[in-house]
Amino acid sequence: MQDFVQHTLHALAVHQPSVGSLSVFFASKMLFVLLLIALWRFWVRRKQLTWRLLAQLVLLGAFAGVLTLLGLHVVQDPRPFMVEGYEPLTDASRDNGFPSDHTLAAALLTMGVFWLDRKWTWPLALGTLLVLLGRLAIGAHHTLDVLGSLGIVALSALLARWLPLPEGWTRKAP
Repeated sequence: MQDFVQHTLHALAVHQPSVGSLSVFFASKMLFVLLLIALWRFWVRRKQLTWRLLAQLVLLGAFAGVLTLLGLHVVQDPRPFMVEGYEPLTDASRDNGFPSDHTLAAALLTMGVFWLDRKWTWPLALGTLLVLLGRLAIGAHHTLDVLGSLGIVALSALLARWLPLPEGWTRKAP
């Protein structure tokens, strides 16, 4: 089965050096930019942090970790560069491509900032999209892998928000 989106993005990155350079940056470095933005927003809004939000963030990460481990065993998706026999545009693991760890981490950061400071969600969401497109363009993942990561985070967020937590946890965290 041909992944049209991944194939098109990779071809564009290979044949247009500027697109290739941007793709490498988005695929490998943009996650650090998103982490810095998220840490900054959590620092600025630290007085609004509650025990409930902190617990939900921990649950978000835990649920995502469990769903990722389950996904690794259920979905076997070799990476595009391994299947098609080319070198990726930057370093990439040679393990199962599902799910995309970079996309998963970017989406987790976006969700955390969404819960704390909705005004700053759009830059992180845009950054997550750029990470996703970069991972496709460098040849590290198929569309299934990156969309699977978004699905894992969405399901984890629903579970983390749905789980009942003690009412006393609404007070501010130190």
